[in-house]
Amino acid sequence: MKAINLISALCLTMLFVVPLHAQWTLGGAIDINIASINVDPEPSSEEYSSRLGFGFGAVVDRPLSGQFDFHAEPMFLQKGGVIKEDGDEITFKVHYFEIPLMIRYTFQKDGSMVPYVMAGPSIGILMSAKIDVKNGPELDQKDDTSGMDFGLGFGGGAKFPHGNKTYFAEARYVLGMTNINSAEGESDVKNRGLQIVAGVTVPFGDR
Repeated sequence: MKAINLISALCLTMLFVVPLHAQWTLGGAIDINIASINVDPEPSSEEYSSRLGFGFGAVVDRPLSGQFDFHAEPMFLQKGGVIKEDGDEITFKVHYFEIPLMIRYTFQKDGSMVPYVMAGPSIGILMSAKIDVKNGPELDQKDDTSGMDFGLGFGGGAKFPHGNKTYFAEARYVLGMTNINSAEGESDVKNRGLQIVAGVTVPFGDR
């Protein structure tokens, strides 16, 4: 856990120490998250499937060197999954303020379509956690859910420059590294998610 906290602190520091006088691009994005959970050990009586979550937030880009740039997408994001046990269906709804911090490599600088790949950490700050029993009650689960989530993301996409705006679409898979189940004596639970993101940015600051 100390290593995760150190990496999180370094990533957040990187977000804020980039010189403000540099050429930034700022914008907004929406996210569709095909979310699931990994449970270890997995009880034999349970089956797991994905939950469709959504997200929205900001986009911050800053060129670094050559064809590398810094790409951050702080957003509200829904995660979780669906659990089936003895005929009952339970939806685990866990929501975060998520901060993906990606290093992005673009394969070309100019053109009507600019493809890229990216990788980096994703830090989640818990906002709410609930268990929704189908045809039953919705129960608060925040006390038994860790306040922080840490994952590693990787994926790719493309930018589409148009005038002073740049539209983009991307997909990334985020592999949760943190056990978010803080209840003692129970299985480890880690988030997973295939995220499809689309947004637009505009230049901000001096070149």
